[in-house]
Amino acid sequence: MRTHVLVMPFLALVLLASSAMPAGAQSTPYIGSSFNSTFDDYDFGTKLHYGAALTWLGSGGIGFEVDFGYAPTFFEPGEDEFFELDSEGNLTTLMGNLVLGGGGGGFKPYVSGGLGLMRSNIRGVGDLFDYSDNGFGVNAGGGLRVGAGGFAVKGDIRYFRQLSELSPFNGFDLGEFSLWRGTVGLSFGF
Repeated sequence: MRTHVLVMPFLALVLLASSAMPAGAQSTPYIGSSFNSTFDDYDFGTKLHYGAALTWLGSGGIGFEVDFGYAPTFFEPGEDEFFELDSEGNLTTLMGNLVLGGGGGGFKPYVSGGLGLMRSNIRGVGDLFDYSDNGFGVNAGGGLRVGAGGFAVKGDIRYFRQLSELSPFNGFDLGEFSLWRGTVGLSFGF
């Protein structure tokens, strides 16, 4: 419940600020993979991710982005067989980010970073075990947008890290769960 109380005002601020910007917007559906995904010392391996990003860029190349990612099999056993029991699970991320660069045509590099929600869901052994966690996370990364006009190809790599605690009195602590995600997508301007 506390997650919604803090995430919603941040997303509202991002949307309000971006609506006042005299710039173009981009929608980018993407597909990719996670790698070096760890919790403590366990590596979850590579897992499919897909999602979409909505980006609003100002004329100076500064903007905001809302990134939604989903990995439907993130917590399923891999080759290392971390989970001795049959399990399934997914990971959902929803991030609000500040973006620098990436507008216009040609080759445009950009950097991006922000915070948002990281939702983990794990089920196993005939639904005897069900674990869900709605926590905060941070992300940072960058990429390259290649194209002209309203159409481009966008390659992105970013790092996600779960926050173990977020409060106005204690600041925040980084958690043990982290992952890298690389994606490629088609960006459409509107």
